Amino acid sequence: MDVDEAAIVRGERSAEVEPELLSAEWWQERTTVELRDIIKRGFSLGPTYDGAVAETERRAREALRRIRDQNDSTARRNAKLRLIVLGVVLVIVLVIGLVEWLTG
Repeated sequence: MDVDEAAIVRGERSAEVEPELLSAEWWQERTTVELRDIIKRGFSLGPTYDGAVAETERRAREALRRIRDQNDSTARRNAKLRLIVLGVVLVIVLVIGLVEWLTG
């Protein structure tokens, strides 16, 4: 029995448990550089290559979703500002028309 097995037997497991190799959690812990290196090695890695490509695609979809959400919120904010400006212009035109009508 080595040191790690002895710690597990006595119930002194570390608080940080490594996720299972090639599981979703394991892929999420990989950095972009690690994923790129795996992909560069090519098809010979088999499921590791496929997992790296899938994780890279997932991250790209996530980033694209964030960008779209950000663009949507920007478009809504711009629409609100345009509406406010048009309302202010309408009020100014009405005030000028009312002043002209009362003084004319």
